[in-house]
Amino acid sequence: MAWRPKLTWQPGTSGRGGRWRKKYKGKAYYFTGGRGKTDRDAHDAAVAEWEALKVRLDAEAPKPHQAEYERAIAEWELVLAWCRKHDEQEMAGSASEKIARLRDGLAVAKPEAVPLENTFEGYFDPAVRHPGLEKLMAVADASFDELKAQGQSWSDIFRPLLAARAIWTEPLEEFDLGDPLLREKAIWHDRLAVMQKAATPQEQTVAAHIEKFIEEKSRGVTARALTAGRVAKLQVQLGHFRDWISGGTAVEEITGGQLVEYRGVLLQQVEAGTWSRTTAAERLSAVKSFVRWLWQIEAIPALPRVIDQRSTALDIGKSASAPVIFTDSEITTLLTQAADRTKLYVLLMLNCGMTQKDVADLQSAEVDWEQARITRRRSKTRHHGSVPVVSYPLWPKTLRLLRQEASSTGSGLVLLNARGEPLWRERMSDEGKYQKTDNVRTAFERLRRKTGINKPMISLKKTSASKLRGHPEYMGLEGLFLGHAPQSIAHRHYARDPADLLDEAISWLGREYGVVKDQAD
Repeated sequence: MAWRPKLTWQPGTSGRGGRWRKKYKGKAYYFTGGRGKTDRDAHDAAVAEWEALKVRLDAEAPKPHQAEYERAIAEWELVLAWCRKHDEQEMAGSASEKIARLRDGLAVAKPEAVPLENTFEGYFDPAVRHPGLEKLMAVADASFDELKAQGQSWSDIFRPLLAARAIWTEPLEEFDLGDPLLREKAIWHDRLAVMQKAATPQEQTVAAHIEKFIEEKSRGVTARALTAGRVAKLQVQLGHFRDWISGGTAVEEITGGQLVEYRGVLLQQVEAGTWSRTTAAERLSAVKSFVRWLWQIEAIPALPRVIDQRSTALDIGKSASAPVIFTDSEITTLLTQAADRTKLYVLLMLNCGMTQKDVADLQSAEVDWEQARITRRRSKTRHHGSVPVVSYPLWPKTLRLLRQEASSTGSGLVLLNARGEPLWRERMSDEGKYQKTDNVRTAFERLRRKTGINKPMISLKKTSASKLRGHPEYMGLEGLFLGHAPQSIAHRHYARDPADLLDEAISWLGREYGVVKDQAD
Protein backbone atom coordinates (compact mmCIF):
# COMPACT_ATOMS: atom_id res chain seq x y z
CA MET A 1 0.00 0.00 0.00
CA ALA A 2 1.37 3.41 -0.98
CA TRP A 3 2.44 5.68 1.84
CA ARG A 4 -0.02 8.50 2.53
CA PRO A 5 1.35 11.39 4.60
CA LYS A 6 -0.81 12.78 7.40
CA LEU A 7 0.38 16.36 6.80
CA THR A 8 0.39 18.50 3.66
CA TRP A 9 3.71 19.06 1.91
CA GLN A 10 4.53 22.65 0.96
CA PRO A 11 7.46 23.01 -1.47
CA GLY A 12 10.07 25.63 -0.70
CA THR A 13 10.64 28.79 -2.73
CA SER A 14 13.66 31.00 -3.43
CA GLY A 15 16.10 28.23 -2.59
CA ARG A 16 14.45 27.36 0.72
CA GLY A 17 13.59 23.78 1.61
CA GLY A 18 10.02 22.59 1.82
CA ARG A 19 8.06 22.07 5.00
CA TRP A 20 5.07 20.16 6.35
CA ARG A 21 1.83 22.08 6.91
CA LYS A 22 -1.30 21.51 9.00
CA LYS A 23 -4.37 23.74 8.97
CA TYR A 24 -6.47 23.63 12.13
CA LYS A 25 -9.42 25.85 13.05
CA GLY A 26 -8.56 28.33 10.32
CA LYS A 27 -4.88 28.69 11.23
CA ALA A 28 -1.85 27.11 9.52
CA TYR A 29 1.02 25.48 11.43
CA TYR A 30 4.37 24.55 9.85
CA PHE A 31 6.97 21.91 10.67
CA THR A 32 10.48 21.08 9.46
CA GLY A 33 10.55 19.17 6.16
CA GLY A 34 13.91 17.48 6.60
CA ARG A 35 15.43 16.20 3.36
CA GLY A 36 12.22 16.56 1.41
CA LYS A 37 8.76 15.18 0.77
CA THR A 38 9.96 11.56 0.87
CA ASP A 39 11.78 11.92 4.21
CA ARG A 40 9.58 9.63 6.32
CA ASP A 41 11.50 10.29 9.54
CA ALA A 42 11.04 14.05 9.21
CA HIS A 43 7.35 13.55 8.43
CA ASP A 44 6.82 11.31 11.46
CA ALA A 45 8.67 13.78 13.69
CA ALA A 46 6.45 16.57 12.34
CA VAL A 47 3.31 14.49 13.06
CA ALA A 48 4.46 13.88 16.62
CA GLU A 49 5.16 17.60 17.05
CA TRP A 50 1.74 18.49 15.65
CA GLU A 51 -0.09 16.03 17.89
CA ALA A 52 1.63 17.48 20.97
CA LEU A 53 0.78 21.01 19.81
CA LYS A 54 -2.86 20.04 19.16
CA VAL A 55 -3.21 18.81 22.74
CA ARG A 56 -1.99 22.17 24.03
CA LEU A 57 -4.23 24.12 21.65
CA ASP A 58 -7.30 22.11 22.62
CA ALA A 59 -6.51 22.54 26.31
CA GLU A 60 -6.18 26.30 25.94
CA ALA A 61 -9.37 26.76 23.89
CA PRO A 62 -12.55 26.32 25.97
CA LYS A 63 -15.19 24.02 24.53
CA PRO A 64 -18.77 25.14 23.90
CA HIS A 65 -20.73 25.30 27.19
CA GLN A 66 -17.61 24.29 29.15
CA ALA A 67 -18.28 26.83 31.92
CA GLU A 68 -21.83 25.52 32.33
CA TYR A 69 -20.58 21.95 32.68
CA GLU A 70 -17.89 22.91 35.16
CA ARG A 71 -20.38 24.87 37.26
CA ALA A 72 -22.85 21.95 37.26
CA ILE A 73 -20.10 19.49 38.20
CA ALA A 74 -18.93 21.76 41.03
CA GLU A 75 -22.47 21.90 42.47
CA TRP A 76 -22.87 18.14 42.40
CA GLU A 77 -19.39 17.73 43.91
CA LEU A 78 -20.59 19.77 46.90
CA VAL A 79 -23.68 17.59 47.17
CA LEU A 80 -21.54 14.45 47.03
CA ALA A 81 -19.14 15.77 49.68
CA TRP A 82 -22.06 16.49 52.01
CA CYS A 83 -23.50 13.02 51.43
CA ARG A 84 -20.21 11.24 52.12
CA LYS A 85 -19.77 13.25 55.29
CA HIS A 86 -23.30 12.55 56.55
CA ASP A 87 -23.73 9.02 55.13
CA GLU A 88 -26.69 9.82 52.87
CA GLN A 89 -26.44 6.99 50.36
CA GLU A 90 -29.39 7.64 48.07
CA MET A 91 -28.49 11.24 47.24
CA ALA A 92 -24.80 10.28 46.97
CA GLY A 93 -25.75 7.80 44.25
CA SER A 94 -27.70 10.47 42.36
CA ALA A 95 -24.81 12.95 42.65
CA SER A 96 -22.26 10.40 41.40
CA GLU A 97 -24.49 9.54 38.46
CA LYS A 98 -24.96 13.21 37.50
CA ILE A 99 -21.23 13.94 37.76
CA ALA A 100 -20.42 10.98 35.52
CA ARG A 101 -22.97 12.11 32.92
CA LEU A 102 -21.68 15.67 32.97
CA ARG A 103 -18.06 14.56 32.56
CA ASP A 104 -19.02 12.31 29.67
CA GLY A 105 -20.90 15.20 28.07
CA LEU A 106 -17.95 17.56 28.46
CA ALA A 107 -15.49 14.98 27.09
CA VAL A 108 -16.81 15.18 23.51
CA ALA A 109 -15.28 17.63 21.06
CA LYS A 110 -18.36 19.88 20.84
CA PRO A 111 -20.57 19.50 23.92
CA GLU A 112 -24.26 20.31 23.67
CA ALA A 113 -25.84 22.60 26.27
CA VAL A 114 -26.09 21.01 29.71
CA PRO A 115 -29.38 19.06 29.86
CA LEU A 116 -31.76 20.30 32.55
CA GLU A 117 -32.03 16.82 34.06
CA ASN A 118 -28.27 16.80 34.81
CA THR A 119 -28.25 20.08 36.74
CA PHE A 120 -28.75 20.54 40.45
CA GLU A 121 -31.74 22.86 39.87
CA GLY A 122 -33.25 20.39 37.42
CA TYR A 123 -33.19 17.69 40.08
CA PHE A 124 -36.01 19.57 41.84
CA ASP A 125 -38.05 20.25 38.71
CA PRO A 126 -41.31 18.21 38.89
CA ALA A 127 -41.23 17.46 35.16
CA VAL A 128 -37.72 16.05 35.48
CA ARG A 129 -38.07 14.31 38.82
CA HIS A 130 -41.48 12.80 38.11
CA PRO A 131 -42.03 12.57 34.35
CA GLY A 132 -45.67 11.97 33.51
CA LEU A 133 -46.94 13.43 36.78
CA GLU A 134 -48.77 16.34 35.09
CA LYS A 135 -50.63 13.95 32.83
CA LEU A 136 -51.52 11.80 35.80
CA MET A 137 -52.79 14.83 37.73
CA ALA A 138 -54.89 15.90 34.76
CA VAL A 139 -56.56 12.49 34.74
CA ALA A 140 -57.14 12.76 38.49
CA ASP A 141 -58.63 16.25 38.09
CA ALA A 142 -61.00 15.05 35.38
CA SER A 143 -62.44 12.41 37.67
CA PHE A 144 -62.28 14.49 40.86
CA ASP A 145 -65.92 15.55 40.76
CA GLU A 146 -66.98 11.95 40.33
CA LEU A 147 -64.90 10.78 43.31
CA LYS A 148 -66.13 13.64 45.49
CA ALA A 149 -69.66 12.80 44.56
CA GLN A 150 -69.04 9.40 46.09
CA GLY A 151 -68.38 11.07 49.43
CA GLN A 152 -64.56 10.83 49.45
CA SER A 153 -62.46 13.54 51.11
CA TRP A 154 -59.50 15.46 49.65
CA SER A 155 -56.99 13.29 51.53
CA ASP A 156 -58.74 10.10 50.43
CA ILE A 157 -58.43 11.22 46.84
CA PHE A 158 -54.86 12.54 46.82
CA ARG A 159 -53.09 10.32 49.35
CA PRO A 160 -52.92 7.19 47.08
CA LEU A 161 -51.95 9.31 44.08
CA LEU A 162 -49.07 11.01 45.82
CA ALA A 163 -47.90 7.80 47.47
CA ALA A 164 -47.89 6.06 44.10
CA ARG A 165 -45.66 8.77 42.64
CA ALA A 166 -43.32 8.56 45.66
CA ILE A 167 -43.20 12.33 46.14
CA TRP A 168 -44.76 12.58 49.60
CA THR A 169 -42.47 11.75 52.49
CA GLU A 170 -44.55 13.04 55.40
CA PRO A 171 -48.09 12.27 56.60
CA LEU A 172 -50.62 14.16 54.51
CA GLU A 173 -52.67 16.62 56.54
CA GLU A 174 -56.16 17.49 55.38
CA PHE A 175 -55.94 20.15 52.62
CA ASP A 176 -52.10 20.37 53.03
CA LEU A 177 -50.95 20.51 49.41
CA GLY A 178 -47.51 22.12 49.92
CA ASP A 179 -44.83 21.28 47.34
CA PRO A 180 -42.42 18.71 48.84
CA LEU A 181 -39.88 19.34 46.06
CA LEU A 182 -39.64 23.00 47.05
CA ARG A 183 -39.06 22.00 50.66
CA GLU A 184 -36.36 19.51 49.64
CA LYS A 185 -34.72 22.09 47.40
CA ALA A 186 -34.64 24.65 50.23
CA ILE A 187 -33.06 22.10 52.56
CA TRP A 188 -30.32 21.28 50.05
CA HIS A 189 -29.63 24.94 49.33
CA ASP A 190 -29.09 25.46 53.06
CA ARG A 191 -26.76 22.46 53.19
CA LEU A 192 -24.71 23.65 50.24
CA ALA A 193 -24.48 27.14 51.70
CA VAL A 194 -22.99 25.62 54.85
CA MET A 195 -20.60 23.51 52.75
CA GLN A 196 -19.46 26.56 50.77
CA LYS A 197 -18.82 28.57 53.93
CA ALA A 198 -16.79 25.74 55.39
CA ALA A 199 -15.15 24.88 52.07
CA THR A 200 -11.85 23.05 52.44
CA PRO A 201 -8.84 24.97 51.06
CA GLN A 202 -7.91 23.44 47.71
CA GLU A 203 -4.49 22.29 48.90
CA GLN A 204 -6.10 20.18 51.65
CA THR A 205 -8.55 18.31 49.42
CA VAL A 206 -8.47 14.71 48.26
CA ALA A 207 -8.11 15.82 44.63
CA ALA A 208 -5.08 18.01 45.37
CA HIS A 209 -3.33 15.31 47.39
CA ILE A 210 -3.93 12.69 44.72
CA GLU A 211 -2.24 15.03 42.24
CA LYS A 212 0.73 15.38 44.61
CA PHE A 213 0.86 11.62 45.11
CA ILE A 214 0.90 11.01 41.34
CA GLU A 215 3.58 13.71 40.88
CA GLU A 216 5.76 11.97 43.45
CA LYS A 217 5.27 8.62 41.73
CA SER A 218 6.09 10.24 38.37
CA ARG A 219 9.46 11.32 39.74
CA GLY A 220 10.03 7.64 40.43
CA VAL A 221 9.71 7.00 36.67
CA THR A 222 12.62 9.35 36.03
CA ALA A 223 14.64 7.50 38.67
CA ARG A 224 13.60 4.16 37.10
CA ALA A 225 11.99 3.06 40.37
CA LEU A 226 8.55 2.89 38.73
CA THR A 227 7.23 2.51 35.19
CA ALA A 228 5.11 5.13 33.44
CA GLY A 229 2.49 2.43 32.95
CA ARG A 230 2.24 1.87 36.69
CA VAL A 231 1.79 5.61 37.29
CA ALA A 232 -0.95 5.75 34.64
CA LYS A 233 -2.70 2.83 36.33
CA LEU A 234 -2.54 4.61 39.68
CA GLN A 235 -4.15 7.68 38.12
CA VAL A 236 -7.13 5.60 36.98
CA GLN A 237 -7.44 3.71 40.27
CA LEU A 238 -7.26 6.79 42.49
CA GLY A 239 -9.41 8.78 40.08
CA HIS A 240 -12.26 6.35 40.77
CA PHE A 241 -11.86 6.83 44.53
CA ARG A 242 -11.69 10.63 44.12
CA ASP A 243 -14.90 10.64 42.09
CA TRP A 244 -16.62 8.40 44.64
CA ILE A 245 -15.69 10.35 47.79
CA SER A 246 -15.72 13.80 46.05
CA GLY A 247 -12.46 15.47 45.16
CA GLY A 248 -13.34 18.50 47.32
CA THR A 249 -13.43 16.42 50.51
CA ALA A 250 -10.74 17.26 53.06
CA VAL A 251 -8.24 14.42 53.44
CA GLU A 252 -8.68 14.65 57.22
CA GLU A 253 -12.29 13.52 56.73
CA ILE A 254 -11.31 10.15 55.24
CA THR A 255 -12.43 7.59 57.81
CA GLY A 256 -12.15 3.87 58.25
CA GLY A 257 -15.90 3.63 57.78
CA GLN A 258 -15.66 5.32 54.38
CA LEU A 259 -12.91 2.92 53.29
CA VAL A 260 -15.07 -0.03 54.30
CA GLU A 261 -17.97 1.52 52.39
CA TYR A 262 -15.75 1.99 49.33
CA ARG A 263 -14.75 -1.68 49.54
CA GLY A 264 -18.46 -2.47 49.34
CA VAL A 265 -18.77 -0.36 46.18
CA LEU A 266 -15.91 -2.29 44.59
CA LEU A 267 -17.45 -5.63 45.52
CA GLN A 268 -20.72 -4.53 43.92
CA GLN A 269 -18.82 -4.05 40.66
CA VAL A 270 -17.43 -7.57 41.03
CA GLU A 271 -20.87 -9.04 41.67
CA ALA A 272 -22.26 -7.18 38.65
CA GLY A 273 -19.53 -8.68 36.49
CA THR A 274 -18.11 -5.25 35.62
CA TRP A 275 -14.71 -5.95 37.19
CA SER A 276 -12.79 -9.02 38.22
CA ARG A 277 -11.98 -9.56 41.87
CA THR A 278 -8.33 -8.90 41.02
CA THR A 279 -9.17 -5.48 39.55
CA ALA A 280 -11.20 -4.54 42.63
CA ALA A 281 -8.38 -5.69 44.94
CA GLU A 282 -5.82 -3.65 43.03
CA ARG A 283 -7.98 -0.52 43.20
CA LEU A 284 -8.44 -0.87 46.93
CA SER A 285 -4.70 -1.51 47.34
CA ALA A 286 -3.95 1.75 45.52
CA VAL A 287 -6.30 3.65 47.85
CA LYS A 288 -4.69 2.07 50.92
CA SER A 289 -1.23 3.10 49.63
CA PHE A 290 -2.50 6.64 49.11
CA VAL A 291 -3.96 6.86 52.64
CA ARG A 292 -0.73 5.48 54.15
CA TRP A 293 1.18 8.15 52.21
CA LEU A 294 -1.16 10.84 53.62
CA TRP A 295 -0.28 9.64 57.11
CA GLN A 296 3.45 9.49 56.35
CA ILE A 297 3.54 13.10 55.15
CA GLU A 298 1.37 14.11 58.15
CA ALA A 299 -1.54 15.26 56.01
CA ILE A 300 -3.82 13.21 58.29
CA PRO A 301 -3.27 12.90 62.05
CA ALA A 302 -3.75 9.13 62.30
CA LEU A 303 -3.90 6.06 60.10
CA PRO A 304 -7.40 4.52 59.97
CA ARG A 305 -7.37 1.30 61.97
CA VAL A 306 -8.87 -0.72 59.12
CA ILE A 307 -5.55 -0.34 57.28
CA ASP A 308 -3.71 -2.13 60.06
CA GLN A 309 -2.13 -5.34 58.77
CA ARG A 310 -4.05 -7.38 61.32
CA SER A 311 -7.41 -6.04 60.16
CA THR A 312 -9.45 -7.99 57.60
CA ALA A 313 -12.06 -5.24 57.10
CA LEU A 314 -10.61 -4.28 53.70
CA ASP A 315 -9.83 -7.76 52.39
CA ILE A 316 -11.07 -8.55 48.90
CA GLY A 317 -8.79 -11.30 47.64
CA LYS A 318 -7.87 -11.95 44.04
CA SER A 319 -9.39 -14.12 41.36
CA ALA A 320 -8.15 -17.69 41.48
CA SER A 321 -8.74 -18.59 37.84
CA ALA A 322 -6.69 -21.23 36.05
CA PRO A 323 -3.92 -19.78 33.84
CA VAL A 324 -4.60 -19.60 30.10
CA ILE A 325 -2.00 -21.61 28.20
CA PHE A 326 -1.40 -22.53 24.57
CA THR A 327 -1.72 -26.10 23.30
CA ASP A 328 1.19 -27.68 21.43
CA SER A 329 -0.76 -27.51 18.16
CA GLU A 330 -1.42 -23.77 18.72
CA ILE A 331 2.28 -23.18 19.33
CA THR A 332 3.06 -25.02 16.08
CA THR A 333 0.52 -22.90 14.20
CA LEU A 334 1.94 -19.65 15.59
CA LEU A 335 5.52 -20.58 14.69
CA THR A 336 4.51 -21.82 11.24
CA GLN A 337 2.52 -18.75 10.23
CA ALA A 338 4.61 -16.01 11.89
CA ALA A 339 7.03 -13.80 9.99
CA ASP A 340 10.64 -14.21 11.12
CA ARG A 341 10.65 -11.17 13.42
CA THR A 342 7.37 -12.19 15.12
CA LYS A 343 8.54 -15.81 15.31
CA LEU A 344 11.61 -14.59 17.23
CA TYR A 345 9.38 -12.81 19.75
CA VAL A 346 7.36 -15.99 20.29
CA LEU A 347 10.50 -18.12 20.67
CA LEU A 348 12.10 -15.76 23.20
CA MET A 349 8.97 -15.91 25.34
CA LEU A 350 8.81 -19.71 25.19
CA ASN A 351 12.58 -20.22 25.50
CA CYS A 352 13.40 -17.60 28.15
CA GLY A 353 10.10 -16.83 29.89
CA MET A 354 10.12 -13.26 28.54
CA THR A 355 7.39 -10.64 28.33
CA GLN A 356 7.29 -8.12 25.49
CA LYS A 357 9.11 -5.66 27.79
CA ASP A 358 11.89 -8.21 28.37
CA VAL A 359 12.23 -8.71 24.60
CA ALA A 360 12.42 -4.96 24.01
CA ASP A 361 14.92 -4.42 26.86
CA LEU A 362 17.34 -7.18 25.84
CA GLN A 363 20.87 -5.75 25.84
CA SER A 364 23.81 -6.88 23.72
CA ALA A 365 25.84 -7.39 26.89
CA GLU A 366 23.25 -9.96 28.04
CA VAL A 367 23.75 -12.20 24.98
CA ASP A 368 26.67 -14.62 24.72
CA TRP A 369 26.65 -15.37 21.01
CA GLU A 370 29.39 -18.01 21.24
CA GLN A 371 27.82 -19.95 24.10
CA ALA A 372 24.27 -19.37 22.77
CA ARG A 373 22.97 -18.00 26.06
CA ILE A 374 21.03 -15.04 27.43
CA THR A 375 21.91 -14.05 31.00
CA ARG A 376 19.84 -11.36 32.68
CA ARG A 377 17.34 -10.26 35.32
CA ARG A 378 13.76 -9.78 34.22
CA SER A 379 12.95 -6.16 33.32
CA LYS A 380 10.04 -5.68 35.71
CA THR A 381 12.04 -6.38 38.89
CA ARG A 382 15.67 -5.97 37.85
CA HIS A 383 16.20 -3.29 40.52
CA HIS A 384 15.21 -5.68 43.32
CA GLY A 385 18.21 -7.28 44.96
CA SER A 386 16.46 -10.60 45.60
CA VAL A 387 15.64 -11.18 41.92
CA PRO A 388 17.98 -13.80 40.41
CA VAL A 389 20.24 -13.41 37.40
CA VAL A 390 19.13 -16.31 35.19
CA SER A 391 21.13 -17.86 32.33
CA TYR A 392 19.01 -19.35 29.54
CA PRO A 393 20.44 -21.69 26.87
CA LEU A 394 19.04 -20.69 23.49
CA TRP A 395 17.42 -23.15 21.14
CA PRO A 396 19.17 -23.17 17.72
CA LYS A 397 16.16 -21.54 16.01
CA THR A 398 16.03 -18.82 18.65
CA LEU A 399 19.74 -18.09 18.24
CA ARG A 400 19.56 -18.08 14.42
CA LEU A 401 16.65 -15.61 14.33
CA LEU A 402 18.22 -13.45 17.05
CA ARG A 403 21.39 -13.13 14.95
CA GLN A 404 19.31 -12.39 11.88
CA GLU A 405 17.13 -9.70 13.49
CA ALA A 406 19.72 -8.10 15.79
CA SER A 407 20.57 -4.42 15.39
CA SER A 408 23.71 -3.72 13.41
CA THR A 409 25.05 -1.40 16.12
CA GLY A 410 26.48 -4.31 18.11
CA SER A 411 25.84 -2.55 21.42
CA GLY A 412 22.90 -1.31 23.45
CA LEU A 413 19.51 -2.82 22.66
CA VAL A 414 19.67 -5.98 20.58
CA LEU A 415 16.33 -5.44 18.82
CA LEU A 416 15.08 -2.16 17.35
CA ASN A 417 12.13 -1.35 15.11
CA ALA A 418 12.37 -0.40 11.42
CA ARG A 419 13.09 3.22 12.40
CA GLY A 420 15.94 2.25 14.68
CA GLU A 421 13.87 3.01 17.80
CA PRO A 422 13.23 0.84 20.89
CA LEU A 423 10.43 -1.70 20.52
CA TRP A 424 8.89 -0.49 23.80
CA ARG A 425 8.55 3.15 24.74
CA GLU A 426 6.41 4.64 27.47
CA ARG A 427 6.29 8.03 29.08
CA MET A 428 4.09 10.61 30.74
CA SER A 429 3.55 13.59 28.43
CA ASP A 430 3.88 17.19 29.58
CA GLU A 431 0.07 17.18 29.87
CA GLY A 432 0.23 14.18 32.23
CA LYS A 433 -1.09 11.67 29.70
CA TYR A 434 0.34 8.17 29.45
CA GLN A 435 1.85 7.33 26.06
CA LYS A 436 3.11 3.88 25.09
CA THR A 437 4.47 2.18 21.99
CA ASP A 438 4.70 -1.63 22.07
CA ASN A 439 5.90 -3.03 18.73
CA VAL A 440 6.12 -6.58 20.08
CA ARG A 441 2.45 -6.64 21.09
CA THR A 442 1.44 -5.05 17.78
CA ALA A 443 3.25 -7.79 15.85
CA PHE A 444 1.68 -10.53 17.96
CA GLU A 445 -1.82 -9.02 17.54
CA ARG A 446 -1.38 -9.27 13.77
CA LEU A 447 -0.40 -12.93 14.18
CA ARG A 448 -3.43 -13.59 16.42
CA ARG A 449 -5.77 -12.16 13.79
CA LYS A 450 -4.07 -14.20 11.08
CA THR A 451 -4.29 -17.51 12.96
CA GLY A 452 -7.53 -16.94 14.84
CA ILE A 453 -5.84 -18.02 18.09
CA ASN A 454 -7.23 -15.54 20.60
CA LYS A 455 -5.05 -16.11 23.63
CA PRO A 456 -2.95 -13.35 25.27
CA MET A 457 0.74 -13.01 24.53
CA ILE A 458 1.68 -13.30 28.21
CA SER A 459 0.37 -16.89 28.10
CA LEU A 460 3.41 -17.91 26.03
CA LYS A 461 5.74 -17.73 29.02
CA LYS A 462 3.00 -19.17 31.24
CA THR A 463 2.74 -22.14 28.90
CA SER A 464 6.43 -22.99 29.37
CA ALA A 465 6.20 -22.46 33.14
CA SER A 466 3.12 -24.68 33.27
CA LYS A 467 4.92 -27.46 31.40
CA LEU A 468 7.81 -27.31 33.87
CA ARG A 469 5.42 -27.41 36.81
CA GLY A 470 3.75 -30.50 35.40
CA HIS A 471 7.01 -32.42 34.87
CA PRO A 472 7.97 -34.80 37.71
CA GLU A 473 11.66 -33.88 37.58
CA TYR A 474 11.51 -30.19 36.67
CA MET A 475 8.63 -29.29 38.98
CA GLY A 476 9.71 -26.36 41.14
CA LEU A 477 11.92 -24.73 38.49
CA GLU A 478 9.13 -22.56 37.05
CA GLY A 479 9.90 -19.69 39.44
CA LEU A 480 13.56 -19.62 38.42
CA PHE A 481 12.58 -19.90 34.74
CA LEU A 482 10.32 -16.85 35.10
CA GLY A 483 13.04 -14.92 36.94
CA HIS A 484 11.03 -14.61 40.15
CA ALA A 485 12.65 -13.97 43.51
CA PRO A 486 13.37 -17.34 45.19
CA GLN A 487 10.48 -18.77 47.17
CA SER A 488 11.19 -22.47 47.33
CA ILE A 489 12.51 -25.22 45.07
CA ALA A 490 11.40 -28.78 45.57
CA HIS A 491 13.73 -30.49 48.05
CA ARG A 492 14.77 -33.15 45.55
CA HIS A 493 16.37 -30.45 43.41
CA TYR A 494 18.79 -29.35 46.11
CA ALA A 495 21.03 -32.33 45.30
CA ARG A 496 21.74 -30.83 41.88
CA ASP A 497 22.75 -27.40 40.67
CA PRO A 498 19.47 -25.63 39.74
CA ALA A 499 21.26 -23.89 36.84
CA ASP A 500 22.29 -27.22 35.29
CA LEU A 501 18.81 -28.60 35.85
CA LEU A 502 17.27 -25.50 34.23
CA ASP A 503 19.47 -26.02 31.13
CA GLU A 504 18.19 -29.56 30.90
CA ALA A 505 14.59 -28.43 31.41
CA ILE A 506 14.79 -25.76 28.70
CA SER A 507 16.19 -28.30 26.23
CA TRP A 508 13.25 -30.55 27.08
CA LEU A 509 10.84 -27.67 26.44
CA GLY A 510 12.35 -27.20 22.97
CA ARG A 511 11.73 -30.85 22.17
CA GLU A 512 8.18 -30.62 23.51
CA TYR A 513 7.43 -27.74 21.13
CA GLY A 514 9.09 -29.52 18.22
CA VAL A 515 11.63 -26.70 17.95
CA VAL A 516 14.58 -28.88 18.99
CA LYS A 517 15.01 -32.37 17.57
CA ASP A 518 17.86 -34.58 18.80
CA GLN A 519 19.79 -31.46 19.83
CA ALA A 520 19.79 -30.15 16.22
CA ASP A 521 17.81 -27.38 14.54
